[in-house]
Amino acid sequence: MSRGHGRPWDFGYAPVPTAAGDDDGGPLDLVVATRCPVAPGAAAAALSPRWPDAQVERVLSRAPIFWLRVRSPGVGRRAEVAAALSAAAIPVRYVASALRPSAAVAPRFDAEGAVVARPEAWPVRRASGGDEDDPATPGRWFLRAEGGGIGVDRRRSGRGAGMRLAVIDDDAWAVEELGLDREVLVMLDVPPRSQAHGAFMVAWAVGTRRPGGFRGVAPDASPRLYLIPKPGSCVLALPVAIVQAVSDGADVVVCAAYVEGSMSPMLDDALELAVRLGRRGRGCPVVFPTGREASSPPESLHASFSLGLGEPASDPRVFCVGPGARDDDGWFLWRDRRGRSRPFANRGPAVRWLSPGDDLACPLPPVPGAPPESERLCHAESSGASAVAAGALLLVLSQNPALRLPELDAVVTRTLARVPPAAPASAAPFADPWDVLPGARDRDGHNAKHGYGRLHAGRACLAAGDPLALALVLLGEDDAARAWHDARARGRLARRLYSRRLARWAVRALLADPGLCHGACALARHARLVAGDARRRRAHGPGAVLRQLVVLVRGLAATRAAPARSPRVRGELAALLDRLERSATDAAAIEAIESGFGELADALFASAAARDVVDAALRASSLAPPVA
Repeated sequence: MSRGHGRPWDFGYAPVPTAAGDDDGGPLDLVVATRCPVAPGAAAAALSPRWPDAQVERVLSRAPIFWLRVRSPGVGRRAEVAAALSAAAIPVRYVASALRPSAAVAPRFDAEGAVVARPEAWPVRRASGGDEDDPATPGRWFLRAEGGGIGVDRRRSGRGAGMRLAVIDDDAWAVEELGLDREVLVMLDVPPRSQAHGAFMVAWAVGTRRPGGFRGVAPDASPRLYLIPKPGSCVLALPVAIVQAVSDGADVVVCAAYVEGSMSPMLDDALELAVRLGRRGRGCPVVFPTGREASSPPESLHASFSLGLGEPASDPRVFCVGPGARDDDGWFLWRDRRGRSRPFANRGPAVRWLSPGDDLACPLPPVPGAPPESERLCHAESSGASAVAAGALLLVLSQNPALRLPELDAVVTRTLARVPPAAPASAAPFADPWDVLPGARDRDGHNAKHGYGRLHAGRACLAAGDPLALALVLLGEDDAARAWHDARARGRLARRLYSRRLARWAVRALLADPGLCHGACALARHARLVAGDARRRRAHGPGAVLRQLVVLVRGLAATRAAPARSPRVRGELAALLDRLERSATDAAAIEAIESGFGELADALFASAAARDVVDAALRASSLAPPVA
């Protein structure tokens, strides 16, 4: 029997076996990774005494990754191939099967001096203008803040202009409906056109090309589609596609094709390159879905729906996304013909985030120009959830392109919508109650079905672009964060406080330095407590707010945890600190700054009338502090 019952974190954790047996010792079909470029002819010559008919082709030559593919009907072990090449002074990093998966970790490559990935011949789209809301059709729920959506706020989140998305898939019918920058074939001669899976991924993330057509999460982003062979033919195409997409300048890579059982040292290389050299060296996010594999572990009658630890989506360098249900119902469950709920995705320790994967609007209309009332719904599952998540990441990066990969992870994870860990009562009856385990969160907020929570693009975009907005969002004061964003957008006074450049850098500094982040949040909490109440402001004495501001800005100027400051950021910080320190010696300046802070607090939070109501309630309950 399964051990899952009775332990809040447990479930039938036994994934479907996907790894094929090793082919070492059979006919050669290998990948040879070298430490520098090697001519295929030189490798063939080194192998010819043992394998005279060996064919060698260059697969990839992008420092620090250099791959050759060696094929021969003659049999041999990988160690023998490595030895023959090394004897000819060819610097071998590793030799791996091109056909079979492997959990072997690739030896570390030397990225010193390697060129970081920069966009080449991949133009971005300009902002299309306007901040009108997305159509309020039933199938567009995934864009909205309520009902389980990701909270896209066009006015403040934008449309992803300036961003580049790479979608990796193994089929793409109806690509003519997409506004692709390019379709790239990876180890293919002819593009597969039997299913629209790849087209759906592009459309949910970005949209379609027709005027008035379907608008995805980031409609102003520029998409490319990288098509790879169907699963089972080799394990080489996926890592090649990732390396190519990252090298081409992708800001986000999403692969929603079936990739279970395709881990390899080459994929290890590809993900390491994305993390270390992608996006101008800031790190390129790679998104994978959880997938859906049901199996019954030995001696159990319960299906596991488990994501294997050896699968690509479990790699800690990728963002593993599960599908969420509409109406804030958590994990996406579907009803069978008998009306019983069943899972539509795997669970596991590596699940990072939840993203809408229930019935979404079909992005490809049955007839061009079909009106919204003809909207069809289709199961997005974890594939569509990963595409929606990729679109959300594009929006966040468009607000702060300087974010490094760990900073992007932090700002998205810290702004998630919490998901109740237990299945909702509305989902009953269940085909098997064990299908919806575990029913609790770990102390860090993680649940095997939901990860850390559901993506909230609106919050993440607010937090990514401004330090005060970040603090307000972390407090749960989303309305105040929106009010501050709008004041910055339309008010010259607010914009003069600090530049957009300094704002973006300061967000990264707060994410990197917990002490600084606490200081910013403490000021925001203080503002919330004194909003609309002059008595409370006066009770803290003149100069208290200014002192806190000076300490915070000093910390920003001196912290070693923060990313490097550009000369312009360094100069602006120094000038801001100088103004604040000089103001601290002038009573009139102190009064002006403290008064301005109070007015800002009033504008962002409660009115004086609302404050009086709260105080009256506190006094009535004997919880109010004494008034001096």
